[in-house]
Amino acid sequence: MPEALGLCAVAMAFDLASRGGRIAAAALGTLALVVVVLGAVATGVGVPSALLRFVAAVAAAGAVGALVVRAFFDTTAAGRSAAPVSVAGGRWSAWVWAGAAASLVLLDVVGGPRTAAPGLVVAVLAVVVALGCWWATRWRQFVGLLLVALAGLAPPVVAGRVVSGLDLDIATNALLLHVIAASMWLGVRLTAHGTATQRYRRFSVACWAVLMSSGAAAALVLVPLAWPFGTALGWLVVVDLATVAVLGVIALRRSRFRAGALVSGVETGVLVVLVAAVTGLLGGPPARFASDSVEASIGYRLPGAPDLLSVLGTVRPDLLLGSAAILAAALYVVGVRRLRRAGRAWSPARTASWVAGCAGVLLATSSGVAAYAPAVFSAHMVAHMTLNMVAPLALVLGAPVTLALRVLVPARVGEPAGPHEWLLALIDAPVVRLLAHPALAAAAFGGSYYLLYLTGLFEAVIEEHWSRTALNVVILVIGYQFCWVVAGVDPAPRRLPHLGRLGVVFAVMPFHVIFAVLLITRSEAVAGGYYRMLGLPWSVDLIADQQLAGVLSLVLGELMLITTQIVLLVQWYRYDQLAGFRSDPGDDDALAYRDMLSTLRRSRGG
Repeated sequence: MPEALGLCAVAMAFDLASRGGRIAAAALGTLALVVVVLGAVATGVGVPSALLRFVAAVAAAGAVGALVVRAFFDTTAAGRSAAPVSVAGGRWSAWVWAGAAASLVLLDVVGGPRTAAPGLVVAVLAVVVALGCWWATRWRQFVGLLLVALAGLAPPVVAGRVVSGLDLDIATNALLLHVIAASMWLGVRLTAHGTATQRYRRFSVACWAVLMSSGAAAALVLVPLAWPFGTALGWLVVVDLATVAVLGVIALRRSRFRAGALVSGVETGVLVVLVAAVTGLLGGPPARFASDSVEASIGYRLPGAPDLLSVLGTVRPDLLLGSAAILAAALYVVGVRRLRRAGRAWSPARTASWVAGCAGVLLATSSGVAAYAPAVFSAHMVAHMTLNMVAPLALVLGAPVTLALRVLVPARVGEPAGPHEWLLALIDAPVVRLLAHPALAAAAFGGSYYLLYLTGLFEAVIEEHWSRTALNVVILVIGYQFCWVVAGVDPAPRRLPHLGRLGVVFAVMPFHVIFAVLLITRSEAVAGGYYRMLGLPWSVDLIADQQLAGVLSLVLGELMLITTQIVLLVQWYRYDQLAGFRSDPGDDDALAYRDMLSTLRRSRGG
């Protein structure tokens, strides 16, 4: 049965458009099976289990690719109804994915003590994607299903044996980016037939850039550079990097190739070999093992007790959030330059605010504060306050949506919907209107502290790298939601008057003060079991550190809430002073406001 599923997976990789493409894809597909089998034998993973994982990976790529094509390559305008013809292959791929994941759960339960939870999560998410592909007809629904499918790619990575050693944070993030980029590229290649378009060329180059950077980062922490051929893991990394190099030649020089069908077959086959190598990597043992409980839990050794010099001198890059912050700042600056080249002004204060917000995210996720955050509660609280209050306020004052709508060019009739249409569809989405509700924003912002720290939730979350990363994302989203609702420059689907927004901020302040006081006066350490388990080589008074965290929360939180009130008062004053705001043709803020209103009307009317 596993062998048959493996052959079916290879058959999915054939380019049926030409004989040359079929031959190339078949040869490389056979090579992929060889890589899977040899990798399974060398790393100690059973061959049936390895083949099932390979089938699951290819099927997952098919489901993801079908959704990517439907959402971002289809000529149907974003947000309008359409028959879900293009996701039929994705539906069947998702069923194969679910079946392979369920079979892996059975093998794990029968064959040893390995937990079946990751496989169960994958199987459930795959079934959700398969069922969703059956009834989805609108663009936003396909985007939601794509997010579910991408979430299904994560459990095999975070539960893989290879990311349980040293530098587990970098290895996990690098392999997660690697798996997502490989799956999206292979899936689109299997699903889309018009791969000669400019959009596909840009897509493939972007995927290759992610594969190259994440593959290099994973190689640096997984295998020794001096002699990578000494272990099976090293050979798999070499195969992975070699396939990425070949894909780079294809992606960067695609327009120079004449034998399009043959090149497409080679591209498909090489992508399948890449997926086979990554699947083997995830099942392999860690290259280096932790020497103490601190390294085993957080994945790296801290330089010493936290002080100003050690915090400032430590850098621990977060390949997910840190890279996202740098990319967001770069894209914003590019957008501002494009706007100015078009002869339209943009406030330097907004640019500075956005860049400062991105710098705050980078500080909270990739600096010494982030390095100490998993081991020292007060450092974690500084990161939390930065992600939840400091960075979001600066980000929303940058007006990113307004800038994007002024820079992005609408797609022409007959062309696939582009970023301009995607953004409009998201702005008018029901979930965005729900998130813009002031009561929900205030409840999530004020209640999240109590739910996280005054229950056992924080101790459960802080123990694993992937859950710590997910927590950072949630904290940032909640903070951005609140700041966007009360002080955001971008118009929202529902907006309270300035007095009402001031009232929301005043209503939240006592809840934050009470939380900080409870943290300072609490006699039991938050997540005390976890911090004692770490066994840090320096002495830490957990209660004293918790009191410091409470003071930091009180001071930083109240300062930022007061700053938010000042921002609101300034906005209110400007709103009252600019009597001709809605009619002045030369006012940049008025122009941005009218652009937003007109685009919202067009999206709702369409």
